[in-house]
Amino acid sequence: MFFLQSRFDRLVMVVIAGALLLLALLLWRGDQVSVQALAVSPPPEARGVSTHTQIEIRLDQPVALVNDNAAITITPPVEGALQATGNTVRFTPTMGLRPNTTYTVVLEPGLRSQRGYRLRSPVQWQFHTGQIEALYSATDANGVEQLYLVALALDDNAASAGVATPSQLTNLPTGIWDFAVAPDGSRIAFSALTEEGASHLWSIAPGAGEPELLAECSDGVCSGAAWSPDGRFVAYSRRNATEFSAGVISPPRLWLLNPITDERSPVFADDQKLAFEPRWSSDSQYLSYLSPEPGGVGVINLYDGSEEFYETTTGEPGLWRPLRSQLLINVLRQLDEHYVVHLLLIDVNTNEQRNLSGEEALVEDGSPAWSPDGSWIAFRRKELEGPTATLGKQLWLMRGDGSEARALTADPSFDHGQPQWSPDGRHLLFHKLPLRGPDIVLSVWLLTVESGEQWEIARPGQRPLWLP
Repeated sequence: MFFLQSRFDRLVMVVIAGALLLLALLLWRGDQVSVQALAVSPPPEARGVSTHTQIEIRLDQPVALVNDNAAITITPPVEGALQATGNTVRFTPTMGLRPNTTYTVVLEPGLRSQRGYRLRSPVQWQFHTGQIEALYSATDANGVEQLYLVALALDDNAASAGVATPSQLTNLPTGIWDFAVAPDGSRIAFSALTEEGASHLWSIAPGAGEPELLAECSDGVCSGAAWSPDGRFVAYSRRNATEFSAGVISPPRLWLLNPITDERSPVFADDQKLAFEPRWSSDSQYLSYLSPEPGGVGVINLYDGSEEFYETTTGEPGLWRPLRSQLLINVLRQLDEHYVVHLLLIDVNTNEQRNLSGEEALVEDGSPAWSPDGSWIAFRRKELEGPTATLGKQLWLMRGDGSEARALTADPSFDHGQPQWSPDGRHLLFHKLPLRGPDIVLSVWLLTVESGEQWEIARPGQRPLWLP
C-alpha cells in the first residue's frame, strides 16, 4: 500500500511538473510572438505621392488600437488621426502634405493585437510627395474644350512662386463636358459627348496616355462624376434616351460605379427617383444630390438607406464638412424688397440648422469650399447694398460657424468663380470673368489666403481643381 501510494504520488508530481513546464513554455512562446508588418502605403521610397494620401500599415493580425500603446511619428510633423480597422493601422492627415517633400514614418513599438501580442520593433520607411499641379479646362485651337495641366512651385511668398507652361491633357474631337479628380490624384474622371449625342465617362492618368472608358452610356448621357473619399466608388448621373427625347434632355438618375470591378447599380431602389450632381461626405457614408422634383438637396445614408430632403431653389449642390456629418447648402429668401441667398449649415444627424450668412444680411452667397481641416469656408458673395456692392461676385472667407467674415477680393470689374483650397490650406484656385470688354476671356488665378496676394496662372482657363 505504501509502495502504491509512493508510485501514485510520483506520477502526480511528474504530471504537475510537466504541466508547469508546458505552461512556462507557452508563456515563453507567447512572449516571443510579436506583431509583424506585412505592407506599408505609400510604398517605401515611392515618388510622386499625392499630397492627399493616407498613411497605412498592414499587419499580420487584427489590431486593438489603444492610445497609450500605439504611436506614429512623421517627419516633417503632420497633424492627423490614427485609426485601426481589422489588420490595418491608418493615419489620416488633417491637412494635405507638402509637395516635393520627403516624409519619414515610424510606427513605434508597443502597439498590441487583439490577441495581446505586441509590436516589438519599429516600422520605419520614407516616401516622397510629388509636384502639385492645377487642372483646368480651356478651349483649344479648334474651339473645343479640353483638359490642361500646369505645374506650380508654391512658396510662402507668392512673388517667388513659379508657374510652368501648361500642357494639354486631352485632345478629343468633341471635347470634355465636366471632370473630377480621384482622392489620391492618380486618375481624372471626365464626361465627353459623342458625335451621336451620347456621353460616356472616361478616366485618364495625369501624366499622359490615352483615356480609358470608365462607364459606357451609348443609350444616354452620363456626367457629373464624383469619387468617394475612399476611392472605391464613383457616383454619377445618367440620362437615358427614349423614343420621345434625346438623352441630353431626359430626366437624370443617380448611379454608382465600382471602377475596379466595373459593377454598376442605381443608388435608389425607386427607379423613378430623379437626382443629379452627387456629393460625398468625408466618411463615404452619406451621398447628397440635387433633386429636380421637388427642387432641393436630398441626402441618402448609404449604410441604412434613410433619406432627408432640404428645400432650396438655388440649383447649387450641397457641400459636406470634412470629418463631420454637416452639410452646407444655400437658400433663396426674401428680406423686405430684396431677394437674398444665404448659406445654411445643417447637421444631418440632428437636423439642426444655422444661418452662416447672417439672418439680416443683404447678400447673395454661394459656391462654398471648406478648408481641408474644416475650420474655414471660402465662398462667393455679392453684396446687394452699400459702398462695396458690386455687379460680380467677390471671394470671401469666414470661419465654420459664420464668424470673422472678410473679403478676399475687391475688384468690381471681375466676377470670381468658385474657389478651391490647396491641400495645405494656404492657397485658393479660382477663375475670373471680366465684366467689361474688349477682351472677355476667362482666366485661372491663384490667391494666397494669408496675404491676399494673387496672380494669374493660365489664360484662357476655367473651373480649376488641385491635382495633388
